[in-house]
Amino acid sequence: MSHTPQIEMVTGAIWYAAGSEIPDVEQKLYALSNQCTDCNICEVACSLVHSPDGMVNPLLARLHVDHSPQVGRKIVHPFAFVADICHHCGNPPPCAEVCPVDAFYYDPATNVAIIAQDKCIQCMECVPGCPFDVVFVAPDGELLKCDLCGGEPACVEACATRPEMSNAGKQYVRAPVLFHTDTAGYREVLQGKPEARDEVGMMQAMLKAGTVSSAA
Repeated sequence: MSHTPQIEMVTGAIWYAAGSEIPDVEQKLYALSNQCTDCNICEVACSLVHSPDGMVNPLLARLHVDHSPQVGRKIVHPFAFVADICHHCGNPPPCAEVCPVDAFYYDPATNVAIIAQDKCIQCMECVPGCPFDVVFVAPDGELLKCDLCGGEPACVEACATRPEMSNAGKQYVRAPVLFHTDTAGYREVLQGKPEARDEVGMMQAMLKAGTVSSAA
């Protein structure tokens, strides 16, 4: 018997769409700025899951809450908060295109962009190469990015606003996915065209500021 994917909503300021009957909605994490309260519990939960000694250390988190998002030096919204999370871009993701040792790869089975730490030489090319600035550097130089926690993201489970979003989240799911930027735009960024990065950054800042939530 065939399995029909269902939307699995664990909703809040951060929520996870694990599968959907709605076209163009992918298995990804989504962050909604109009629900974020800046409690930072998502960072705590992420760092706890990924800490080798089981201790909370926000420097090891694979996401970070951004305060007062800006484009260049201009603050777009002084009171906006939203978690910066890896978008697990399609194959190949921009981080993979700049990696000189092929330490990044995209797993189409899980829709996750992955770092192979045994290949990584910590050259840091992926840090500026990511259009969304979501490849982070640990204190020891290890490169960090979201791995979706194997399909059960700790940040989603911990998010304090989950109960308020069970219905509202579905409206965001049905809206066109504005977090995604086409591959051509990514390639322009990688080719060193700053204007392309500005355009990507502007859309991201608008999303963070809550000025864009859906499209007609």
